[in-house]
Amino acid sequence: MRARARTRTENPGAPSKAKPGPHRPPQAAAPRAKAEKPEVRIFVSYSHRDADARARLETHLAPLKREGVSTWFDGDLSAGDKLDTEIARELRKAHVFVGLLSPDYLASNYCWKIEYKRAMGRRARGTMRVVAVVVRPCDWKSTPAAGFKLLPEDGKEVTRWRSADDAFLNVAQGIRRVVAAVRKDMAVTASQAATKKRVAPKVAPKPAAKRPSTPKPRTGGAGARTTAATPRKPRGVRGKA
Repeated sequence: MRARARTRTENPGAPSKAKPGPHRPPQAAAPRAKAEKPEVRIFVSYSHRDADARARLETHLAPLKREGVSTWFDGDLSAGDKLDTEIARELRKAHVFVGLLSPDYLASNYCWKIEYKRAMGRRARGTMRVVAVVVRPCDWKSTPAAGFKLLPEDGKEVTRWRSADDAFLNVAQGIRRVVAAVRKDMAVTASQAATKKRVAPKVAPKPAAKRPSTPKPRTGGAGARTTAATPRKPRGVRGKA
C-alpha cells in the first residue's frame, strides 16, 4: 500500500510567524548642533592710500568671517550717508578696533585724532580692544601706540617681510587671538548676568489696603418687634342720667 503524502494546510486565520531578520545595531544619537558663536564686530581704520593693504587684510580674515566675525570700514557707507554720524555709530558698535598705521595714517587728522583717539578712549573704559597693524614704515614709536603690542610680530612693517602674505597671515592670527579673548569676556558677562538673575530676591507684593467697613442699618422685617409703644384707647366717661 502506498502511503499517502500528507499535505500541511495552513490556517488562514492564524497569525503567521515573522522570520527573524538580520540584526541591526542601535542607531547612534544624532550629534547636538553646536551653539552659534556670538558675533564680534571689527572696525577697520585706515588711510585711503593704504586701500590695497586693507583689501589684503580682508582676504586673510575670510576664515574668521565664516565664524561670526564681521568687519566694517568707510567703504561700506552708502551714498547719502552722513560720514561722521555713521562712522561714530559703527565705532560704538564695534568690539575690536584695527588701525593700519602708515605715514599717511599718522598724518591724517581724521584717522589719528578722531578714530584712533575715540578707540583709545573706549579701551580705557574697558569696552573695546585696540589693535595697531604697521603696514608701512612710520614713526609710530613716538606715538602712544608704542606702549602696546603691535602686529605683525614685534611691529615689523608688512613691507619688510619676505612675503606680504606671510605678514598678513601673522596679523590675522593675532586678530584671531583677540577675537577669542572678546568672546571669553562675553561668556563671563553672560554667566554673571544669569547668576545675578537667579539669586535676585523676590519682592513680595504689598497687601492691598482694606477699606473701612460701613455698618449696615437695621431694617425691620416680618415679625420684627417694634420699640414704639402702642397707644391705649381712653376709657369711656359715663354721662349723667
